[in-house]
This record gives sequence, structure tokens and C-alpha cells, in this order.
Amino acid sequence: MASKGARIIIALLYIICMVGPVSAQSLVDGGAVDYNMGAEGLYNMTEFLLVMMHYVTLIVFCIGALTALVDAFYIYAKMNNQEGDISKSILKLFGACVFLLIATYVLPGFFGIVRSDNVMFGW
Repeated sequence: MASKGARIIIALLYIICMVGPVSAQSLVDGGAVDYNMGAEGLYNMTEFLLVMMHYVTLIVFCIGALTALVDAFYIYAKMNNQEGDISKSILKLFGACVFLLIATYVLPGFFGIVRSDNVMFGW
């Protein structure tokens, strides 16, 4: 074990190594930020976020579908074992599916986000 003084020196060296490059870079730039992109940069960022929102929506649908399948198998097992709360489990699954659809289609439309694609009926 290192002594208390050695641990303090190691911690200070670690902090200097982590903060040093950031401070050196900010000194070279003079602390200035490049704002040359302007409106074009904001447009590119918005476009990128909308594209990523589409992919995140698809991933959430896949995760929701897998979760629904697992929950359906649990309900099937409960029905075969004649356990109680089958209707409660079915209603939970149905409510989760309805919430998933509302959260991905209705709420974005409510806040003015228009989807150019129709993932649900895009065959």
C-alpha cells in the first residue's frame, strides 16, 4: 500500500495529466469557438437528429416486440399452470403495447413532429 502522501501525489499527477491537454488547447485557440457554420450547422444537426430518431424508433419497436413475445410466453405458462391473474397480465401486455404505439406516433404528432415515413404500414 502506498502512503497517504504518495496517493496525494498520484492523484495530483492524474489531475494534471487530464486537465493539461484541455488547457493547452484552449490557450492555443485563445478560448474562441468557431461559429462559422451558423444556420447550416443547425440544419445539419436537426436533420441528423431526425434520422437518428427514426432508427431509435425502430430499435424501440424491436425491443418492445421481443418483450411482448416473452411476456406472451409467461401468460401461456400461467394459463397452462392454471394460475390466477391471467387477465391482469394480459391487460398489462395490452396496455404496454398501446403505450408504445401512442408514445411513438401520437405524441410526436401532438408536438408538431411530422414523420415522412410510415413505419407501421410501410409495406
